[in-house]
Amino acid sequence: MTHGTIAGLLTTDLIMGRECSWVPLYDPSRVTFSSAAEFAKENINVAAQYVSDYLTGGEVASAEEIAPGRGAIIRRGLTKIAAYRSEDGTLHERSAICTHLGCIVSWNTGEKTWDCPCHGSRFDRYGGVFNGPANTDLPPAE
Repeated sequence: MTHGTIAGLLTTDLIMGRECSWVPLYDPSRVTFSSAAEFAKENINVAAQYVSDYLTGGEVASAEEIAPGRGAIIRRGLTKIAAYRSEDGTLHERSAICTHLGCIVSWNTGEKTWDCPCHGSRFDRYGGVFNGPANTDLPPAE
């Protein structure tokens, strides 16, 4: 709440053309020497997570292992597939790559959704966008 109030005061000062000593502190493009190392470390960690997610195997070896009403990630060649088996036994396959920024989604058993661990996008069991920031459905698996 404090930062919301500061944002309101800061934005008003910027619009009115008044000096505000907080501008450098809240400037989105600021990078201080002391924070540069932490910034680099975190970005290397993000890159490592992407690489790890893309290189690891699937959760199951084949779609036959997925029980009705469940979903799992399957590796097919170089791609990962988000596979859901409906209660009637029909298998639904979508790309496991989130349409927001490319993270690999995971199956949420409790909600029966595909959830992206990177930014919180959620897709229904058939790959349709349920919550953003993604704004397009998971494409069909190839």
